[in-house]
Amino acid sequence: MKRTLSFALAALLAVSLAGCGQSGSAEPAATTAAAAQETTAAQEQAEQAEPEATGEQGYREHLTIAFESQITDLDPQGVGNANEIHAKLFNMTHDTLFNYNVETGEIDPELATSWEWLDDACTQLHVTLRDDVTFHNGNKLTAEDVAFTLDRVQTDTQITDYYDHCEILGDHELTIVLKSGNVDFTYILSRPFDSIVNKAAVEADPDFGGTIGTGVWINNLDGYVAGDRIELIRNDNYWGELPPTKSITIVHIANASSRLMALESDEVQLIYKLEPTEIELARSNPDVEVNEFATTRLYYFAFNTSAGPAEDVNLRKAVAYAINKDDLIAAVGDTGAEVAKTFYGNAMSYYTEEFDEDITYDPEKAKEYVALCGNNTSLKLMVNTSDNIFKTLSEVIQEELRQVGITMEIEEVDSAGISANTRYDTATHEAMLYSIGLNTWDSDMGRLFSVGTNSNKAIVDDSRISELLLEGSACVDPAERGEYYKEIQAINNDQCYYLPLYYCSTTIAYHAGLQGITINPTGYFDYSQICLPE
Repeated sequence: MKRTLSFALAALLAVSLAGCGQSGSAEPAATTAAAAQETTAAQEQAEQAEPEATGEQGYREHLTIAFESQITDLDPQGVGNANEIHAKLFNMTHDTLFNYNVETGEIDPELATSWEWLDDACTQLHVTLRDDVTFHNGNKLTAEDVAFTLDRVQTDTQITDYYDHCEILGDHELTIVLKSGNVDFTYILSRPFDSIVNKAAVEADPDFGGTIGTGVWINNLDGYVAGDRIELIRNDNYWGELPPTKSITIVHIANASSRLMALESDEVQLIYKLEPTEIELARSNPDVEVNEFATTRLYYFAFNTSAGPAEDVNLRKAVAYAINKDDLIAAVGDTGAEVAKTFYGNAMSYYTEEFDEDITYDPEKAKEYVALCGNNTSLKLMVNTSDNIFKTLSEVIQEELRQVGITMEIEEVDSAGISANTRYDTATHEAMLYSIGLNTWDSDMGRLFSVGTNSNKAIVDDSRISELLLEGSACVDPAERGEYYKEIQAINNDQCYYLPLYYCSTTIAYHAGLQGITINPTGYFDYSQICLPE
């Protein structure tokens, strides 16, 4: 069973239309004729359907949600949209083959009703689909749509590293064939970025066809202003459970204080992300509920282990013992963060903190390792200081290292510089600070240790880890698989390729009584069933 974080998982709530943002003031975005016709047909279909009275009475018909980031794409496979904000929208408007259950850590059916691996190597996944699902444009879901979607994915390396092709066996039956085995592929396909789109709609309208999904909510393109707002209409022909809410507006409010003011005035009913200074203010309001929790986003310190001073494991261990992780969390003011004790996802099955050497803050131990370094006691740390968090962390670490006899120079670069200077084949950094949003499946660690991948910021080329990654990804026996991934963690702990620092937190705040929020530790929250009792 997956190791899951302790969150308040299901918090869905609702209230009256007074003060809610309305859609009439928004200028419509330009759309092509095909997309407009399909959206209008779906909208008319939703308006004509008469929902059952049960569950409708006593709830607000319209709700407004405010995000801190802009929604710039309504297509799950759109370029550059693989972030938490877009994921929340896709969870509402589209469906995936499988659903990650945040309470059990297991995979549940969604558009797929059943599935099985046809071979021990986990390269052929047989899938049977629901036969009662229609897209927002009225087209029936078929295996052709699934194959088309997977063939369409280009920017998601979690898919492209493994997926080869589909063999269609019938309208609702297919086999997904992988290039190499990965028992976690069902978890990968549960991500909102791999939601199923309608082949006919995309081929007819490449620009907006991908906005048509099978989800609870229909994108109203007439109410879409890129980067500002999107209007959603309930899909009353949805194959699953419907919420009592009939329409939702998602708006962009960049400033955290402004988002909180909008919530407190009931202009919006849910906001995402508060600054530390506003969390207590929000908690003091009896009309507001606040949920703060650690996520799977890991902040870490990476050494370039292929060249330079950090080739010496003694220097790496000296740095590891010199860093006080609690001080780092306090310095950035992240009150919901959790110290990271292993370089591994905190929501993954085989997370462990049991190691032969317990590397925790110990300045005297750090000095012992410094003594083993000879004259190799200087290090450059590459940091994107346009991000205040990294700037703060680097300054605290610089002082902690100075106290044990290590001189660290902070090398400031922008985001583009970080990407260019830390590529696997051309890396110039000696060390760096970075963060990564880890997923819930164990083979996701391959991104950080695989030879040649640009996510491998420690430039690790460890043959044993490479062997363990290959064996673990295709191993179906849980006990055996666990040993592979625990050994990877033990190797990193012993060699200090990466130093885990902490898992940062996030915050949502909402109108007291709001229901229907499913909190995912990755930040891919599901608001599909959101509602607010009067």
